[in-house]
Amino acid sequence: SDSDWNTDTGCSTHMMPHRLWFHMYTPLSVPVELADHSLIWSAGIGSIEFRPSL
Repeated sequence: SDSDWNTDTGCSTHMMPHRLWFHMYTPLSVPVELADHSLIWSAGIGSIEFRPSL
């Protein structure tokens, strides 16, 4: 679904498509290299509040 998360504890950076999920957000454009070595640009950085349902 659109609100499901796949967590990767070995990952240093995560991406998400929903700006409204951010608890804190700062616009910032930085390059992000993908697995195929192509580049995309971020729209911003921030943090979210994560509350897993167990």
